[in-house]
Amino acid sequence: MIHPTAIIHDGAVIGADCKIGPYCIIGPNVVLGDRVELISNVIIDGKTSIGDDTIVYPFAVLGVLSQDLKWQDESAMTGLRVGKRCRIREYVTIHSGTPASNGTEIGNDCQIMVNAHVGHDCKIGNNVVMSNLVQVAGHVEIEDNAILSGGVAVLQFVRIGRNAFIGGMSGVGNDVLPYAIYEGSRAAYRTINRLGLMRHGLTTDDMHAIHTVYNALFRGTDGTMNDRLKRIRKEIKNNKYAMDAIDFIENRSSKHGIGALRMAPGAE
Repeated sequence: MIHPTAIIHDGAVIGADCKIGPYCIIGPNVVLGDRVELISNVIIDGKTSIGDDTIVYPFAVLGVLSQDLKWQDESAMTGLRVGKRCRIREYVTIHSGTPASNGTEIGNDCQIMVNAHVGHDCKIGNNVVMSNLVQVAGHVEIEDNAILSGGVAVLQFVRIGRNAFIGGMSGVGNDVLPYAIYEGSRAAYRTINRLGLMRHGLTTDDMHAIHTVYNALFRGTDGTMNDRLKRIRKEIKNNKYAMDAIDFIENRSSKHGIGALRMAPGAE
């Protein structure tokens, strides 16, 4: 079902049972999976692929040249890959990757809400939610099941751990630990994301183990941070979620460090 006002350039690949609404423009290097729906006035360009059953709402712009002034050659762009069953709402912009990476990536089952922006070379996991007006700069990594509330702004090269929750209007300038809640004008650690973790099947013991790791990180006074993490790793070696939290800290590669070292007032 392709509306007669839609423009589909030669070379574009359109999957089975797609719906392309009025005034959509599809570039020559775009690939749409099966049952993709573009409601109306959607622009998709560059080396962009959209996974099966994804819906894109009016005035979204996907896969165009990034705003990185170092790379302004269309032929050098490394593209955009959007997973399956995503919901990309009105006025969302997601830019193509540059030669600095193998492309911008959005995982499966993501919900990206009105006026959100995802910059070049970002890696977004599965089941990520970005609420209205979320602004994500280039080279950001967001792991599975993270939720970014309305108006969150994320600095370039930041990494956000899995199952993290970031409160509305927060500015994120450091890495965000997995399984944690961050909030504040400059996002700081509040506590673990208990409600979100329960929804994903974590037990009380799992949450206690994660909390033990973060207590050692924030409040420990014996030795260095690395010393404390080594001790905790031995104490709770059988809990995979706590191990994941420690691995995130020890293997961090962000240019901005761990934001967990800043705690919100009243943090647990």
